[in-house]
Amino acid sequence: MQKELKTILNKMCDMVGAKDVDFKKHNWFWDFEWTEKQQDKFIVWLASYLKKNKEARKELMAFSSLKEYEKVAKQFVFQYGWKTKALCKKNK
Repeated sequence: MQKELKTILNKMCDMVGAKDVDFKKHNWFWDFEWTEKQQDKFIVWLASYLKKNKEARKELMAFSSLKEYEKVAKQFVFQYGWKTKALCKKNK
C-alpha cells in the first residue's frame, strides 16, 4: 500500500476507533460506521492534507488544483468511506 494512502486510511480508522482493518477484504469499508459530522470532519481534514502534501496529491489526484481538493476528498469518502449512521426518529 502506498505511504500516503496508508496515512489517509489510518486517519479514517482512528476517527471511528477501527483497529486491524483488513483492506484487502472485499467491501472492508462496510465494517464500520461514522456520523455525518465525523464524515464531514474527515473530508475537511483530507482536503487540507491534499492541499499541504505534494506526495498525497501525486497518489490520489490526476492533476492538482485548489478547487479540486474538496472534490477529491468527497469522492474518496463516497468510494471508501464508512457507512453513515442512520438518524431515524421513531413514529409515535
